[in-house]
Amino acid sequence: MSLAESLQKTSVGLFPETLGVRFLEASADGVRGEMDVPRAMCTLPGRMHGGAIMALADTLGAYATAINLPEGANTTTIESKTNFFAAGLEGGKVVGTATALHKGRRTMVWQTRIEREDGRLVAVVTQTQIVLPKELSPAEQMIGLFAGMDTAAQQALLAQLERSGGGLYRAWAEAEANPERKQALLDAAEREDVNAAVLEGLATEA
Repeated sequence: MSLAESLQKTSVGLFPETLGVRFLEASADGVRGEMDVPRAMCTLPGRMHGGAIMALADTLGAYATAINLPEGANTTTIESKTNFFAAGLEGGKVVGTATALHKGRRTMVWQTRIEREDGRLVAVVTQTQIVLPKELSPAEQMIGLFAGMDTAAQQALLAQLERSGGGLYRAWAEAEANPERKQALLDAAEREDVNAAVLEGLATEA
């Protein structure tokens, strides 16, 4: 299955399918697609609605960004500018070609040329897509704290976290009315302190 065919499958049941967008070509450098211009897509008899033109361009730019995203990341349009040059004609079709102006870690910018079947330029749309990083689970966030550190630095950081954990347990214990729960929290605080002391001792020995 080609990348364009794969994009087509992902659009099933979504707005691009409602528009009738057909993906023709797709790569990391850009996406090309087309759509028919039925009367329902017109603002005046025989003239394609500008919003439909912009929607085609936005779709192609967004999908082009998606191809280039890091694993787990997402995207959304944060800015779009359209220049209109000619009308899309009812009964015909328009073809859009999105090419990259900028592909960065935080944003990507795509320029999409919308043309009629006869090659007449209908519009040029420039849109900016923000790159939304993957949302990390608490466990992944914790692992990330220690990434890139040597063992001594990891032990020092973990000792700080253990001390902080002990402080939280004691704060919770002060607010706890149930004697058994209060003691359980104080016991947990003591274990945190012991763990911190072990780690701090390793640092001293080193």
